[in-house]
Amino acid sequence: MGARPKPGEPGGSSGIKTTTLPGGLVVITERLPHIRSVALGLTFRIGGRDDPNGLGGMAHMVEHMVFKGTSEKDAVDINIAAESLGAELNAFTDKESTCFYGRFPGDQTGPVTALLTEIVGGPAFRAVELDKEKQVVSEEIRTANEDPDSCAVNLMFTALYGDHPMGRQITGSLDSVGVLTDVQLRERYRAFYGPACGVAVAVGDVEHKAMPSALGPLLGRHGDCRPVERSLPEALPPRALVETRKELSQVYVCLARPGFAYGDPRRHALSVLNTALGGGVSSRLFQRLRERDALVYSVASFTELYADSGFIGIYFVTDHRKLGRCLEVIREELVRLRKDRLTSEEFERARNMTKSSVLLALESPTSRMMRLARTYQLLGRVVTVDETLEAFNRLVPEDVARLIDDLLDGGFHHAGAVGPLSGAEFSSMLNA
Repeated sequence: MGARPKPGEPGGSSGIKTTTLPGGLVVITERLPHIRSVALGLTFRIGGRDDPNGLGGMAHMVEHMVFKGTSEKDAVDINIAAESLGAELNAFTDKESTCFYGRFPGDQTGPVTALLTEIVGGPAFRAVELDKEKQVVSEEIRTANEDPDSCAVNLMFTALYGDHPMGRQITGSLDSVGVLTDVQLRERYRAFYGPACGVAVAVGDVEHKAMPSALGPLLGRHGDCRPVERSLPEALPPRALVETRKELSQVYVCLARPGFAYGDPRRHALSVLNTALGGGVSSRLFQRLRERDALVYSVASFTELYADSGFIGIYFVTDHRKLGRCLEVIREELVRLRKDRLTSEEFERARNMTKSSVLLALESPTSRMMRLARTYQLLGRVVTVDETLEAFNRLVPEDVARLIDDLLDGGFHHAGAVGPLSGAEFSSMLNA
């Protein structure tokens, strides 16, 4: 057995410190002595699921527009300032959060933090910039709509969540993006992107005591905020949605089975189950569909867990003529899994691979930063790596067996598919 990682090393519990500023901003730092750079993220509890009805894509557009200028800097000034400091700035919007982040040398922590908080603390939302950015986002939407992979996943979300906001595309539609105004974005930002709705996480060559003073004054500029109200997703009856594209020869398929929220203690067992089912090249689905029967080039299972819901999914691409057999094999493997469970060897292999994926992600300060931000926003506390690894170590095969009974008894019948087939044809195959 190898030596246990020491504090500060990848995989070890380094000095994680937390401070809540008077305005409500939570500041978390993790010092890594062996790293000479810093990953800093400012994450807010608002994402695509929170967009108002008819204004889909608003959170995503806010993310884009924050980097288009403040009252004192335009987009060119921001880019020049960042690269002059050796910093790479970026952002993303997902279903439940928006993150503005940067990676930079540790000796530039002060000025880069000041720059990022200036940008995030006071975006101008100029109408002329919004008009230009609408064109950029519209191209992004068109590209995603033309991509069969993205379409299959989006159809699955709609099949699973229906008209609930969780079923929407994060980017919105061409119509919803087209009606957004600078006034709407400015008001939305003032209401929901303030310090009390945010968490700032810095990982790497960083001193905790220096971060609160660097972050506080600038992020306090745009006043108070309140948590966005969310409606609970309701379980929908199983259904399949298809986008027919006769020009394709392959079918892109995404299947899902409803699960549970991120806060459920069974999430660690679910990760191991997912790895064993389709999370690696030794998994049951990969070995059967790819290696044994040669029905697909690639197949994978995956999980998504949110604040109040979640699912386990399967994604694969196959020739139209092989689709029926692929679905039949998946049903066979699920029956075998429910009947025979995982062998002891499978369980240990899947658990080791799952733990390995956690540890390998820790090589990246940016991944560590995003992990700390997400767990804090979803659980309201810091979750250390050691705590996560210990949770995996406590698992026994029976934990996964109970999860198989809880989640997989009904099969994967929320589905999205893109290819040369009709909805009736796909539904018939899916329910055969």
